[in-house]
Amino acid sequence: MNNPIKVAVIGLGRSGWDIHVKRMRGDERFQITAVADFLPERREEAQAEFGCAVFSDHMSLLKAADAELVVVSSYSFTHAPIATEALSSGRHVLVEKPIAMSTAQVDRMAAARDAVGKKLFVFFNYRYTKDARHIKEVMASGLIGDVFEIHIRLLGFSRRNDWQTLRAYGGGVLNNTCPHFLDLALRLLEAPVAETFSDLKLISDVGDVEDHVKLVLRGTNRRIVDLEVSSSCNASEPKWTLLGTHGTLTSDGTTSRIKYFDPEKLSDLSVVRGPAVGRKYGNADEIPWEEKTVPSEGAVPYDLYDNVYAVLREGAGQDILLGEAREVVRITEAARKKSGFYGGVSRSYRPER
Repeated sequence: MNNPIKVAVIGLGRSGWDIHVKRMRGDERFQITAVADFLPERREEAQAEFGCAVFSDHMSLLKAADAELVVVSSYSFTHAPIATEALSSGRHVLVEKPIAMSTAQVDRMAAARDAVGKKLFVFFNYRYTKDARHIKEVMASGLIGDVFEIHIRLLGFSRRNDWQTLRAYGGGVLNNTCPHFLDLALRLLEAPVAETFSDLKLISDVGDVEDHVKLVLRGTNRRIVDLEVSSSCNASEPKWTLLGTHGTLTSDGTTSRIKYFDPEKLSDLSVVRGPAVGRKYGNADEIPWEEKTVPSEGAVPYDLYDNVYAVLREGAGQDILLGEAREVVRITEAARKKSGFYGGVSRSYRPER
């Protein structure tokens, strides 16, 4: 293909290799020309497959690589500083989540981007998943009425011991899993955030950061999003629950069960101010419920890398704006502070032994 985007990838771990390199592999619109990783076996693997230049550190890559786009998929706590340096080198940047540890870091990235006139892409790829698109479509359809509360659950039980369980590396569920779902939560809220509640706990992992997160957001429109992400909860709850004025949706991410009614088919109902007839609860009102089960598959015409190409080669607009990503970081910062997890005497919820 003429004029492919030349890409350098910094960090060839689970995200860099298994997500980003995998996505670009075989896509002629992208050409991997350089990689950086401190493990020699990873550099050798990339060089053998792509014939690309290899570097042991990101600074060497930024000085010498023939690349116009840099993908930053290194340790979480290095994302923002490396992305800022990559922008300052005069290149476009795609940065993995978490994009930063603080809003101050986001603002420095924005300043570096503006100074060189380059693009900064944020890898919130869950926006492009079929179930997330499906949820948006159901809400927009009005099938279950006005949605007043949304529950999002990503639950499991494991005992992790890798670097993402360490605070020094920017670990924890809040930094490394929640950004995807917090981004979706903010989009589904459809209003500015008015209030937040957060609770962080360390239950089963062996590090020093949270493995259980509870976040509740209330919008200025009074809609609530209740987000729970945990690797310490072995429960079978729906991934998605939508509570609407005319019905409810539950979904495991693959199949949606929707119960709804047509409000036009409801009988007239007025308040009875006197004593309950026959001391009974309720009344004879019948709600004409309907139910259907459908695949949780919304239309996904393209993904983030398609948008990257469209922006850099066709002049399209960016799907994900830095201001949206900054709000994710702002709420993450607030959740960290409000929970008291990082400021308490003990960070662990586990009993002393």
